[in-house]
Amino acid sequence: MKKTALLAAFTLLSTAIAGASEPAMRAALTRWEQQMTEYHAAQKVAKTEEQRAAVRVPDGKDIAAELWQSVCRKVGERQELVRPTAEERMHGATDEHKTVPVYEFDQPWAAPAVVWFLNHPQAFAEIFKNKQRRISYYANALLESVNRTHYSSPIIGNACAKLSESQSVRVYELLQKIYTRNNDLTSRANAAMAMCIMLSNPAIQGAEGSAGMARSKQLYFLKQAVSASPENAMFGNRSLSETALEMAYILRNLSVGSIPPQLHVTGTDAKPATFPVPGKPNLLFFWSPAEQVGLNIVSRQHQLAEQFPGLIFCPITVHNPNHKEWLAELNRLNIVANCYMDTPENSNGRAYRVAQLPTAVLVGPDSRILFIGYPGLPLQTALNTLFAEQKSQTPKVIIRSEAPNIQPGSQPTDSTSGSNEAPALRDMPDEF
Repeated sequence: MKKTALLAAFTLLSTAIAGASEPAMRAALTRWEQQMTEYHAAQKVAKTEEQRAAVRVPDGKDIAAELWQSVCRKVGERQELVRPTAEERMHGATDEHKTVPVYEFDQPWAAPAVVWFLNHPQAFAEIFKNKQRRISYYANALLESVNRTHYSSPIIGNACAKLSESQSVRVYELLQKIYTRNNDLTSRANAAMAMCIMLSNPAIQGAEGSAGMARSKQLYFLKQAVSASPENAMFGNRSLSETALEMAYILRNLSVGSIPPQLHVTGTDAKPATFPVPGKPNLLFFWSPAEQVGLNIVSRQHQLAEQFPGLIFCPITVHNPNHKEWLAELNRLNIVANCYMDTPENSNGRAYRVAQLPTAVLVGPDSRILFIGYPGLPLQTALNTLFAEQKSQTPKVIIRSEAPNIQPGSQPTDSTSGSNEAPALRDMPDEF
């Protein structure tokens, strides 16, 4: 009798707490909206760049803690099927069911809080500062709540832009679920746009079987994002239509197999130069003496020449208004030879959509991109493959008058003029 009474009292208490959770969540989100409204108002009234810079963007740390308290309570348990990895199966592991907790953020009403946490991962991580295992546990739990419940929410599309920054196949598959099973047009369009962006990543391309299949899927999802999106739909902080135009530019000019824009740069000898050089392998390298990785590579460009004979190396720095200081720095580093500087408007960095330094672009003798991205092991592999193929082939005579065999999404470039130079569709940040 006592146990029954205690159980009933506990149930009533849990119901009361859960009933109060949704209003608490909405109160926290309202406070966040107020903070953002005040921030935008302060930005609007600021009259100078200094005043605008002094207006701090809300970091959301206080909101995160309050919001988490409103949705973090455990409300039950469920059975989950755990499938071991291939390596674990080799050691005898089999599928098994385990009991896992169910939290309030698994409930449909908690979708706004889940979307907020997905869009503010740093503020979420601050809740569990110096507790990495708890961060990983609850981050996985939030993603699983989307997989189980929130994939069909009409507001889950608001998190797709942030999810597109992931390199996880799991997230890509989650976006597929949103795209195929959500009835909201904006959420479907945002999921398609996010998958299109993620398919530029080689790790995600592997999930589709090959780079060629991934390219076809990118074009498909781009078309779906444009055709499915309502007017004025947003993808993160930008309109979905602007994002789609930008992605179309990247697929056409800055993806593997495409012919990239021409570079018009000025050398340390003050002479203008144009890259890529047709008929030769080119490594276009956007860098800055201020960052170590790019500095190390440019400092060893003679080793690149020895390892890859015939490679045209074009290191390009962001334009520096203080040209003499820039040259002095290169002289101090003893790498002044064979270096180039962008235009005063940094038009080359913008045309190549350089978002971080260093960025490498490997272009083959046929003027097509073989690699574009951060100069790590994949670039080394692409260089090794290119030069191994060149050694195994009989030298061919290149006939300049022949029309290039353009693949879908490519843009032919006349090497003798800049008339077909790819246009910049939007400004890139002035600082890299």
